Amino acid sequence: MFTELRQLFGRALLVWINTVQRYKVMTLLLCFIAVCVSIDYTRNNLGMNTDTEDLLSPELDWRKLDKELSAEFPQFSSNILVVIEAPTPDQAMDATDSLYKKLKLETILFKSVFSFRSLPFFKKSSLLYLDTDELQDLSDRLAEIQPFLSRLTEDQNIRGLFTMLEEAITAKLDGEEIELTSLIKRTNETFAALAANQPYQLSWHSLMAGEDLDKEIYREFIFLQPELNYSDLFPAEAALEKIRTIGRELGIKEENSLRLRLSGSAALSHEELQSVMAGTELSVILALCMVTVILVVGLGSFWLVMATIITLISGLIITAGWATLTVGELNLISVAFAVLYIGLGVDFAIHFCLRFREHFLNSNDRALALHETSKSCGHSLFLCAVTTAIGFYAFIPTDYDGIAELGWISGSGMFISFFITMTLLPALLGLLPYKPRAKFKTETQADNHQSNAHNLENSLLAFPVTHARTIKITSLIVAMVLIWIVPKVTFDHNTLNLQNPDNESVKTYMDLLADSESSPWTTEILVDNENEAITLEAQLQSLPLVNDVTWLNTFIPDEQEDKLIIIEEMDILLSGMNLNSTLAAPTDDERLAAINNLILLMTSNQEIINRIPHATDLLNKLEFFVKQTEQLDRQKRNAFIMALEHSLLDSLPGRLDALEASLEAESVDKDSLPSDLSSRWVGQNGRYLLEISPVENLKDNDALERFVEQLQSKFPNVIGSPVVSVEAGHAVVSAFKQAFMTAFIVISLLLFILLDSRRDALLIMIPLLMAALLTATASIVLSIPLNFANIIALPLLLGIGVDSGIHILHRFRTAPPENGIILATSSARAVLVSALTTIVSIGNLAFSSHLGTASMGKLLTIGIGMTLLCTLIILPSLLVTTNKELQ
Repeated sequence: MFTELRQLFGRALLVWINTVQRYKVMTLLLCFIAVCVSIDYTRNNLGMNTDTEDLLSPELDWRKLDKELSAEFPQFSSNILVVIEAPTPDQAMDATDSLYKKLKLETILFKSVFSFRSLPFFKKSSLLYLDTDELQDLSDRLAEIQPFLSRLTEDQNIRGLFTMLEEAITAKLDGEEIELTSLIKRTNETFAALAANQPYQLSWHSLMAGEDLDKEIYREFIFLQPELNYSDLFPAEAALEKIRTIGRELGIKEENSLRLRLSGSAALSHEELQSVMAGTELSVILALCMVTVILVVGLGSFWLVMATIITLISGLIITAGWATLTVGELNLISVAFAVLYIGLGVDFAIHFCLRFREHFLNSNDRALALHETSKSCGHSLFLCAVTTAIGFYAFIPTDYDGIAELGWISGSGMFISFFITMTLLPALLGLLPYKPRAKFKTETQADNHQSNAHNLENSLLAFPVTHARTIKITSLIVAMVLIWIVPKVTFDHNTLNLQNPDNESVKTYMDLLADSESSPWTTEILVDNENEAITLEAQLQSLPLVNDVTWLNTFIPDEQEDKLIIIEEMDILLSGMNLNSTLAAPTDDERLAAINNLILLMTSNQEIINRIPHATDLLNKLEFFVKQTEQLDRQKRNAFIMALEHSLLDSLPGRLDALEASLEAESVDKDSLPSDLSSRWVGQNGRYLLEISPVENLKDNDALERFVEQLQSKFPNVIGSPVVSVEAGHAVVSAFKQAFMTAFIVISLLLFILLDSRRDALLIMIPLLMAALLTATASIVLSIPLNFANIIALPLLLGIGVDSGIHILHRFRTAPPENGIILATSSARAVLVSALTTIVSIGNLAFSSHLGTASMGKLLTIGIGMTLLCTLIILPSLLVTTNKELQ
């Protein structure tokens, strides 16, 4: 029955080719119309989806949990995380407050703007969030320095600061217990930075709190939900640019020791799309150029190359139209279909052209050559289209929707490529003034080369035949070793490792992941009521891999009665202070006079140097500063003095304002929490959210797996980025196994059914399995772990690799060379040229800045190379030995 079907297909194909030849111009016109319609339809309707979560089926259990969380807290979707970094907490807080106020006004671009520290509620209640002991220590310090602080608050400039310091030193000499070490040390650092022309700002927050600056970077955060404009290719672009613009206007830039960084899902998607688009556009252009070069060398004719390129581009455009019609949008993986099509779709044209050239050389009759070409290779080309499409289609039944879409588009593209090759290409070859000029060394010239059987080239081409037994034994031994190695292949769950590591959003996210206190990779659990939340918090806190648990009650301070008493005492203590500067601004001379008065005090009393740490250094720096001012003209002197004043006192007003607001603290309960805060912890349906932060750095995949495994073992309903990452990885690995087995079984069955001999089907599959083992081993040796993008490689290689085997086998069975050297045939040459065009086109993906796309390009390039090696060495040796056994 199958023999009859093949014969029927062959007759139908010949009728089709004859019709194309008869109506060549009409065929070209119809193809041109199809291309134009595809271009217009694609340009107006093709969309782009950058949501990585949509790459997997929404029916997965963890996807349902994630959707449930998004429905309860829609404000957490498509967010921008603004990170303000500064060398002091004062600078970070002041910059965040300024930016927060500006962003709150941009209601058109942002649905919500949230920063806990910038809320009026927090400013009023901040002291309640200190431990009772910390609050008492703060109160004691303020009581100690109150008389001197009062001097500074009414005169907030250099005059007031150094007058205060002079009075404090005098009081210390008189026996009062005043802590001056930190202030003097920080003042010395300010003078040192000024002398080195480096930005510096004294931290009054740390001085008042009695804290050391023990971090290199202090961070504050603003959480934004932008209004995404999906009519644009980059929906978040306007929002991201507005944040950066406002930041620049507020002076949040590195020359001011401030850094504004953007991350979050919307920023990550935006920059990932930019990387993918830029990488794909460049890859398509380079692929076309490099394929053209290979075609020029491989086909040896300008007209054949031109016909092939026209056929290739037409098929690519029609495939894009098909993708637009049937899918509607591309994702971050399916966007690679264009490069894959160029690398694979050109194979059909190469085989057709080289076979056509061979028949044309023999007959010198164009129409007869086209007829014989269609007859001799039409069946094998169709079988190759089917097997390659199976490699792509194998992902369609899986839960990996992202690659399923790529599989559908590219698999269908193989049939489009076959159709275009058997339609447009013959019409072009029938019209173009092509005539072959020279012969390749094929079997048609075998007699001419009998005398050269011992030359190097023929020795190499004959190697699989002359060393067939050695190749079989070696292959068997290597395969056994590789089977032991392959289980060590790893999978990278971290989707961040797919993106361009130079992207600002990725760098920022990675830096935050390294810090358990600010890690954005937290997990979440939804519970129905407060009692359940209290019980669950205790259970979670007991887990060794949990750093902290945050929920609504976290924001209700404990020991409030004791703290409010301390705050009331502080308020009474500071009630006589005017926290706003009341004296007129001093002149430069008055500022310098205050410094000189302090110098005079310190030089006239050796006890100051002996008893007060860092006093000697302070004296030296004060004297050096005064000498410097004496060497400057009035304008430069003023700038120099004001630079010192800004460094010493710019952060003071903000701290005084914060102190004044915090003295108005009132008792806090669940009802008094502001809606901006409570709505982030109690959902639209009244469910409570618990956020769980990790102890370990989740950049480490092993730490990520441990954290998720520990939580899921006790709380199956946990969700969040770490869970999504791990579960997505498991789903992808499962999809890979399913796709690989599907492709292997379907292709094997197809070969068993359509080939005349089951032995031939087995002979084709053996080199493919060997190539798969070699590719998997190469991924281990070259440290290319499987990931969400490149996992398509092995199932796809089955579909791609079987094509070459079919061509070699078909030639060996239907028109074997008289000398037995199958590698000297035009079919082998076509296999080589096809593989090279595929490698140079898909290989361009390896240079993409998007690491996921790059890893796909690398693994596919390695796999195609291994497949070519096995097809040209192992398969001929198997064919020769089995042929001898049959004889």
